Amino acid sequence: MSSSSGTDADDSRSGKVSGEAGGSGPVVELPFHLTEKIIYSISPLASARLATVCKSWAAAVSERLARPVPHLFVYLPPDNKSDRRGVVVSVPMDSGGPPAEVIPNRVRLADTNGLRCIGAMPSGCLAFANWCWWDTGVLLVNPITGARRRLDVERLCRDPVIAAGGAADSFISIGTDKLVLWWRAGGGEEWSKWTVAAPAAAHRTDGIMSVVNCNGRFYILDRDGQVSLIDATAPPPLLIEKLPVVSLCEQFPTLATATATGHLLESDGEVLFVRRVLASMEHRGVLFCTHDITENLSIVGFKVYRLDVKERRWTEVKKLAGDRALFVSPVSSFSVRSSETEGCSRNCIYFVDKKRYCSSCLRDDGNTWGVYSMEDREVLFKHAVTAPGPCSSATWFLPRVV
Repeated sequence: MSSSSGTDADDSRSGKVSGEAGGSGPVVELPFHLTEKIIYSISPLASARLATVCKSWAAAVSERLARPVPHLFVYLPPDNKSDRRGVVVSVPMDSGGPPAEVIPNRVRLADTNGLRCIGAMPSGCLAFANWCWWDTGVLLVNPITGARRRLDVERLCRDPVIAAGGAADSFISIGTDKLVLWWRAGGGEEWSKWTVAAPAAAHRTDGIMSVVNCNGRFYILDRDGQVSLIDATAPPPLLIEKLPVVSLCEQFPTLATATATGHLLESDGEVLFVRRVLASMEHRGVLFCTHDITENLSIVGFKVYRLDVKERRWTEVKKLAGDRALFVSPVSSFSVRSSETEGCSRNCIYFVDKKRYCSSCLRDDGNTWGVYSMEDREVLFKHAVTAPGPCSSATWFLPRVV
């Protein structure tokens, strides 16, 4: 048997590391379980730099990065000491995972001045816009690779709404009297856009609160709790129509303001509405500003509802289907399979929280992230992401390195 035919296979299991560049010098052999232990002791994105050690390590890292783990993008005020904007944070999905770690971020300050982060897309790109500066369009940036692209959109009357769910990037731009659906498949370069025709009085363009893409059918939740549909799988022209489904606010009177604290998302082909349950919490510690802020609300739980178009109603969900877990943040929410997501627990909701905000001095008491168990009906833990200070926002996204 030739020595070359077995060497690569042996290296891929034992983690042989050459003592010198170019493959010469003494070779240190590591058992595969030790190689895995080293690589998995740090966050997935941080482990990317270990791919240059040897072929077996590169293979292990590549396999790990092929299953992206949700990270947080924290959008911070401009820092004149840096040409970057915000930070990417890797957080441990469970108590036994690697510690929280800041990952190098490639969102440039010069590109995002005056813009808001309006969401994250399946391709791993973050979206930035500001409808007041309509000529800036929509900026898409991959915070890991730095790849960016600006889309020219027509004059807006509010920020575009990113569509949750699906494998394709998509969003709806909202003009004074029309909607435009933007779409690109598989993270490709080519974008398509369709103007959506609306029957008379079918929809208020300024009332859209949340949008989800479920197999090419876009469900839209408005501020009154009503649901409309844009079916992109139907022949043109695209139409928006109200579904004969009872309003969330009518079916659940206690949800009168729920649409402002909830999100649509797709999970296993179903449309879910996830809303935060808030409670007033006693303030402890140092005040983050000098103004009198009496409201101190914090997340203490979640309610999940499934859209049942056939029965024309919403049904409360007590347990997530299969091995699903949900990730919820103000402008980006999605579901994952826990079996395919490192450290993730099934039937749980991973969330971000901000208790207090002062509009007078534009400061807040920081962002936290935590986990809510649907089975135990309680928040398992919360951890700080940012300290009290100038306003910041945290957004879940799935990082892509290609």
